[in-house]
Amino acid sequence: MVLTIAAIPITIIILLGAALATRRESLFGMIVTIVLYFCGMAYFIFKLTRMYQPGFQEAYKPVRKNLTSFAVITLLLIILTIINACVCAANFNKGLKQHISKRKITSEEEKSEQVLEMQPDLKHQGAGPSRMTID
Repeated sequence: MVLTIAAIPITIIILLGAALATRRESLFGMIVTIVLYFCGMAYFIFKLTRMYQPGFQEAYKPVRKNLTSFAVITLLLIILTIINACVCAANFNKGLKQHISKRKITSEEEKSEQVLEMQPDLKHQGAGPSRMTID
């Protein structure tokens, strides 16, 4: 009973930890997160089998269909989350950390300099006016 009540806060903590581990590209953090996902999967399999055990069938009888569908959908989503976590971990050290840690450009002058760096053909035109002037 206590574990069932604690499932939602524990799930939120695990997901926040996963986001932090992914953002920092921590392989150890992702492995811990994936192990915790498997623990969550084991918990839902346990609850699913418990509903159909002879000693507990009567307690779950009124809500068995709803709880079964919820547990099956949750198991599928946990499997997809594990796959996503593995893909994220496989992509570590491929530029995500550098992309996230880029400093934000605030001034208009820095923005225009960055646009010129991204488009080399505009760099050769010069920074002068585009109109012809009469001397």
